[in-house]
Amino acid sequence: MAEYGVWSEAVGGFIADQMYSPEEAQEELERLVFEEGEDDDDLTVKAICPYHEEEPRDGCEECATEDDEGESDD
Repeated sequence: MAEYGVWSEAVGGFIADQMYSPEEAQEELERLVFEEGEDDDDLTVKAICPYHEEEPRDGCEECATEDDEGESDD
């Protein structure tokens, strides 16, 4: 099952995670903006990498590094 979180560009990571739908993550994003005073322009909902919980699924730096290490220049 895919997990989603609220990504902060300022922090460079997830500030809320372990949500199981993009709608649930969007609700948390809105709560963070309205109740916690977070900057709406800084936050986005992103799917979480299934192998590296601290990284977004699209653009996971850990997976990209692992892929590069597995390639050879034959």
